[in-house]
Amino acid sequence: MLCSDTGVRVGAGTGAALHLLAITSAFAALGHETEVVGVGADPDQALEPWDVPQHLVPYPGRTDAPLREIRQREVVERVAARGIEAAARLRPQLVYERLSPFATAGLRVAATTGAQHVVEINSLPMRQEVGWRGLPEPTLAEAAETEVLAGADLRVAVSEQVAGEVRLLCGESPMVVVPNGVDVELFGDRPDPVRARAELGLPVSARLLCFTGSLRRWQGLDIAIEAIAALPDDVHLVVAGDGPMRLELASRAHELGLDARIHWLGQVAHAQIPRVLAACDVALAPYPATRDFGFSPLKLYEYLAAGIPVVASSIGQIPHVLDGGRWGCLVFPGDPVALAAGVADVLRDPTAAAARAERARLHALAEHSWTNRAQRVLTAAASLAGSGLEPAIAR
Repeated sequence: MLCSDTGVRVGAGTGAALHLLAITSAFAALGHETEVVGVGADPDQALEPWDVPQHLVPYPGRTDAPLREIRQREVVERVAARGIEAAARLRPQLVYERLSPFATAGLRVAATTGAQHVVEINSLPMRQEVGWRGLPEPTLAEAAETEVLAGADLRVAVSEQVAGEVRLLCGESPMVVVPNGVDVELFGDRPDPVRARAELGLPVSARLLCFTGSLRRWQGLDIAIEAIAALPDDVHLVVAGDGPMRLELASRAHELGLDARIHWLGQVAHAQIPRVLAACDVALAPYPATRDFGFSPLKLYEYLAAGIPVVASSIGQIPHVLDGGRWGCLVFPGDPVALAAGVADVLRDPTAAAARAERARLHALAEHSWTNRAQRVLTAAASLAGSGLEPAIAR
């Protein structure tokens, strides 16, 4: 397992880092000898536990472009060197790499052993770098991204939307769509709601909406805050997460007079997310209306597995995950009025909403486990002509 993305650090509690941990652990749980090469998280922060061998390079710290580009390229070289060392000892049959800017490490590591190279694509990173972060000179990164996508033996896209974008670049090269999943062991038991509220210091009588995840612009938490202002005073918002928009969001909430109705929990250990969701009445995925939305939201699968009613933007993969509204309420993306109306509909009949959420929970636990996702990847890899993987991996 390789990941040279400085924003996806081994041991961190962000959604992308948890995804990397989950799929890595799933491969190991299926009985395969698995090791990870990546970027280490800040050791001064609380770290998520990993149960597989790790070979980590230090995180270079947060910087702005163009220094960020230079440091990212340096990290790729260090990950490639560590990966080649590990591969010389492990002799892997498969090198699995998360696509990220300048990330050619997996191609090089696979070439040293003749292993298959599988690249996981959560989005086309260069679109994010240029569109969201303003990378000033994307030419080199675009060339590296094209090289990796064209050279991989198998591409694993997290959504049909991402798969369509990749096909425009690579044609009909081998690809499989494997969405995100959920840790069924973590969400197997449901914490007591009353006790969860007391432990988290949340109001007993309020109706609580919940958002989990990083506080970044593309997550749409600003839309949820605007929606709260249009709902009754006893409807509050619980935010489990942190990020660069924290102060801006808190300032907007203050302007709207919502200080007493928004509860900022900060970064929450992943093991505590089931407790946070158990304390709440409705979970939100309030994504804005963005072009080429191809994310596979980790939070959405966790909301479903927690058995909490969901209100989510009808964009990208989300309508498919919610089966057109069977498993949750779909609303127009980027519209606080529509989001507030969706929440009001759920709160109007809590008994019906709870029954639907329970059916969705059973479905999510049965169909969306990470081991299910990992096996789909391995089956697709083993099906490639001349892979030589079937005896050892496809079980």
